[in-house]
Amino acid sequence: MLRYMPALGGLLGTAALASLIAGLLLSYQWGPGDPRLVKVPRASPEMMQILRDEHRLIATMVALQIASDKKLTYSEAGN
Repeated sequence: MLRYMPALGGLLGTAALASLIAGLLLSYQWGPGDPRLVKVPRASPEMMQILRDEHRLIATMVALQIASDKKLTYSEAGN
C-alpha cells in the first residue's frame, strides 16, 4: 500500500515520532515526587457487610445468567 502512496509512509513515520515524543513528555516527572502518606480510615463493619452483600448478589446474578445460557443452549440443541 505504501508503494502507491509514498507520502503516507512519511506521514505515518512523522505521526509515530510525534506520538513517541508526546508519550515521553507526558510520562516524565518534572522533579522529585512528593510521596505523602495518607491516613485512610478503616471501613466500618456495616460497610463491609454491604460490600459482602453486593458481591453475593453479583455472584448469584452471574450463576443465574450461566444457568440461563446453558438452558437456552440445550433447548436450541434439542430443536
